[in-house]
Amino acid sequence: MKDKIKQRKREITLIIIISMVIIFFFSGFSMGKEFSKINIDTKTKIAKPILEVENNPIIDIKRTEEKAYYDFVVKNYDEAGNITEVDLEYDIEILSNINENIFLKIYKEEREIDFENNKTERFLLSKEEKQEHHYKIEIMCSKKDVQEIIQDIQIKVHSEQKKV
Repeated sequence: MKDKIKQRKREITLIIIISMVIIFFFSGFSMGKEFSKINIDTKTKIAKPILEVENNPIIDIKRTEEKAYYDFVVKNYDEAGNITEVDLEYDIEILSNINENIFLKIYKEEREIDFENNKTERFLLSKEEKQEHHYKIEIMCSKKDVQEIIQDIQIKVHSEQKKV
């Protein structure tokens, strides 16, 4: 009799387990892991910045002169007429040690501009239209110190893409 009760309990347990498996199977409940992968391929054209500097030949200050002028032009297009594809900001820097007897003035379009620590303020060249900025640097010194100007005065134009 004990064996029959034990047998009966096993059958009931087995029926319950099978019923639960069938219920889970038909209820749409599933346990699983999902993995997805997305590939994005893009092809972009890199914008071409164009900044051209046209300048005069090297100037040589003679002993008889107190002033010399150096002219140059900063443009946002090249010789072929291609305009820059991005807005550019630039400044002009004087790259030499200027002694106290040498004085420089920088003119943009005949208007004197300030420069501090041998650098000018920042200027903008737009990508919308062809632009030219004309500059003139006036170099002055006393007659007695002209012979001491053996050093080179170099001008550098720093440019970078304008931040949006």
